[in-house]
Amino acid sequence: MKIGNKIYFDYNATTPVHPEVAKLMNKYYLQTFANAGSAHSFGMDAFEGLDWARSTCAQSLNGKKEEILFTSGGSESDNLALQGVISRYRTIHPGKTPHLIIDTIEHPAVFETAKYLESRGVSVTRLSVDAEGSVTPEQVEEAITPDTALISIMYANNEIGTINPIAEIGKIAHKHGILFHTDAVQAYTKIQIDTKSENIDLLSVSAHKFYGPKGVGFLYVKNDPDAQKNESTASHLLDPLMYGGSQEYSMRPATENIPGVVGMAKAIELSGNDFEEENARLRGLRDDLIDHILQEIPDTRLNGSRTHRLPHNVNICFQDVFAYDLMIKLDNAGIMCSVGAACHAGDTTPSRVLLGIGLSSEQAESSMRFSIGRWTTQEDVDTLLQLLDQYVPSMRR
Repeated sequence: MKIGNKIYFDYNATTPVHPEVAKLMNKYYLQTFANAGSAHSFGMDAFEGLDWARSTCAQSLNGKKEEILFTSGGSESDNLALQGVISRYRTIHPGKTPHLIIDTIEHPAVFETAKYLESRGVSVTRLSVDAEGSVTPEQVEEAITPDTALISIMYANNEIGTINPIAEIGKIAHKHGILFHTDAVQAYTKIQIDTKSENIDLLSVSAHKFYGPKGVGFLYVKNDPDAQKNESTASHLLDPLMYGGSQEYSMRPATENIPGVVGMAKAIELSGNDFEEENARLRGLRDDLIDHILQEIPDTRLNGSRTHRLPHNVNICFQDVFAYDLMIKLDNAGIMCSVGAACHAGDTTPSRVLLGIGLSSEQAESSMRFSIGRWTTQEDVDTLLQLLDQYVPSMRR
């Protein structure tokens, strides 16, 4: 993707808003701007937009609209899932110590929330990952205790792109009668997700990862199968983090961000129109990047799985090259990429994710992430590769 003379290779951090998304949002800012809770016709028009967005989100996961709670994004969704389930468990099982299972390379929205819950008396198990960044169902099952309230394993890692065996982990959770949450912020719209067949009870999404606006997302919360039509049973699984009005089935009170949620739904709709073709194109560009670097630039390694990998993610260790310096050099040449997750920008410590898959501190500091998207072209990839061929050997010398 070119903006002026700049080329963007940081789609994992965030994506540009799709023009059609911006167009629809503008309508809801300037025309259909009313409060969806108002009883007049303007309010009803806004509610129709809200209802359409909820249905669109639900259909993309083989869910029901009553299972969608709109939030401000992935971090809030993760917090609501973890804190909400643990709070509910304590209400139902007073005196017991809730147990939470996560892995060591979860996104900070899960990892730090688990740390907070641990400081409040929750027992937390952090599963180690293999050299590719994956968690096995066997590990999860071995960690289960009689007091396990929730298992939370990310669908795909935001730094190295490795996809976890989510359906199998969900099956293990349900065999033991335990709730299963997955942070699907990076995987959603890149992988076809079916919450029912994959045994997912709670799932987090953020719109800005798939050409929607920032500051909006949703939490999928599995409904009770015996619930009445248009009834949400989220409160049977989790407690709210905030209290106020009845919005979002009283689980997330606040006047709804109608432009945001309809923009997110439009982005979901657009991603579904060419899902197979676009992801096949991304995989082709991704593989071109990986193959060229590994074959043409000595002393490089791919971080993460080669086979179980997001279609748009490339994370490479350039041995004996300080990645931050390489990133600045590429930036000066008009290439935008990253040395880790955007939420850690400015952090000089080695990536917890890269250390977690067994890299040394030196290898972690020599690793870069290139992520591609809808407007990345073959020409963009070729330009990046030409610069890497030139810069990496010279920086080693």
